[in-house]
Amino acid sequence: MSQAYTIVIFGGSGDLTRRKLSPALFHLHSSGALPDNCKFVSFARSDLTDDQYRGLLRDSAAQEADANGADWDRYVSEIRYLHGSSTDTSDLQELDQLIHDLHAASGAQSDDRLYYLALAPSLYEDTIDALHHAGMLDESRGTRRLVIEKPFGTDLASARKLNQFIHSRVDEHQVFRIDHYLGKDTVQNLLVFRFGNTIFEPLWNRNYIDHVQISVLEEVDIGDRASYYEHSGVLRDMFQSHLLQLLSLVGMEPPATAAADNLRDEKAKVLSSVRRHNPAEAAAESVRGQYVGYRETEGVSPGSPTATYGAIKLQVDNWRWQGVPFFLRSGKSLNTKSTEVAIQFREAPHRLFELSGESAHLVTDRLRIVIQPNESIKLTIANKRPGSRLDAEPQELEYKFAEDLRDAYERLLLDAINGDASLFTRSDEIELSWSIIDPFVDAWETQLSAQLYSYERGSWGPRAADQFIAPSGNWSNPVAP
Repeated sequence: MSQAYTIVIFGGSGDLTRRKLSPALFHLHSSGALPDNCKFVSFARSDLTDDQYRGLLRDSAAQEADANGADWDRYVSEIRYLHGSSTDTSDLQELDQLIHDLHAASGAQSDDRLYYLALAPSLYEDTIDALHHAGMLDESRGTRRLVIEKPFGTDLASARKLNQFIHSRVDEHQVFRIDHYLGKDTVQNLLVFRFGNTIFEPLWNRNYIDHVQISVLEEVDIGDRASYYEHSGVLRDMFQSHLLQLLSLVGMEPPATAAADNLRDEKAKVLSSVRRHNPAEAAAESVRGQYVGYRETEGVSPGSPTATYGAIKLQVDNWRWQGVPFFLRSGKSLNTKSTEVAIQFREAPHRLFELSGESAHLVTDRLRIVIQPNESIKLTIANKRPGSRLDAEPQELEYKFAEDLRDAYERLLLDAINGDASLFTRSDEIELSWSIIDPFVDAWETQLSAQLYSYERGSWGPRAADQFIAPSGNWSNPVAP
């Protein structure tokens, strides 16, 4: 039986499609990674013809299109554009007919589809409901997969409500909640690094690890996202999704297999083991800050209490991690862009040699998994300083990843097409994450609403954050390569 595959992007004229999704699909198409007879349909409110839409995509990727002329032309020739409302059943029925016509022209007798919701979160429910009523989620004639971007809810109650609604329209196996951080090779390497080597796994516990740091630092400010950021702040924007997903990969137990449900079962177990705080405890275990000049940004209230920087401390109450603090931090307008996991091992019980030399300030026995940029794994150890004296100095062992790593969206799109949900977030993970973060949101909006430490653009954040981690050591700030 001839089979067809159609990738439908709702919000096809938006920024996400032009900057990320279309380039990713182009690379997959040109490398031959997509299914045979794969078609692309973009659906949005903008009234454009096919050629006008293809020109829009080319304008957004002009350099790449010019450098790969023939491949780009073959890719865009497979794209059709239809304007309409994703929440209007009649418009979706017109979309459904277009897809049927494309399949009939190619001789396909059945079809598989991937629907990508590159839409505002406020449209998720109405769009899924309209797809359901248009009969476009029924899998009797082929697979129907649904990719949903973050943010997924704004708190536990809204996330649970959205999950319940989605499950009333589609089965969980059809839903792919995307977090592009999980598509990065260096994030996936956490699993290989831990479970593919016998050297580190015996040390990966409270007996040898003093604390864990997970940092997502951004050099840019909020730019033109004021309306979104004023509502979300750094906690909802970064902690509930990226940071807790990284924590689950660092802290999980070895799964029985690499199958999606086995991996996600272990991630959920870690998240369920994270100690839940009440708002008073959350206030004591966190620091919030705002960069100087944020309140002068267009669209921001002159007295805005929104945090652009946050640091929190979590405890995982299980046998492996009992007593090991996990420090999570993220912020805007900082010194540099960096995402990393730092594992700080315990000091030797008795230090025979004092550290000396220019790098004596470096912390030894620290493993840094740098997710972006300059993807690498770095291990700082004490080593003998050259010379006649028996002195020690820190030395860094480094492995660098190849520079031509596949873009995260390419990997995740291909996994969704193939039905591999390993790197997508399951409904219970979403709800567990919100149950961890909600008390911090509550504390920041009440008890800590007036405690907002300012920090200069280009710094490492407020000084209070350094004092916050001081009992355990210092932050693992990246240095210039």
